[in-house]
Amino acid sequence: MAKKMKYFEWNKGPAIIRPSDPGFVEGLYLSPKTNKWTPANVLQYGDFYDNGDLISKDEFEERFGVIGQDLPKLI
Repeated sequence: MAKKMKYFEWNKGPAIIRPSDPGFVEGLYLSPKTNKWTPANVLQYGDFYDNGDLISKDEFEERFGVIGQDLPKLI
């Protein structure tokens, strides 16, 4: 399981997978329609890897901005 946040560019927007309850992860993506973080379903988690780009935190922030400053806070 993920022990730290993973950052993605997915469908031309930001997405993350972060640790959740012990042994679990949670995926979120920024909805272009609502500009809010939206929970991803299990299939989308895999799609983050398959059709998105896993990027570093620095690259994520360069492309999209800082979560909680330039981007909405995580839910």
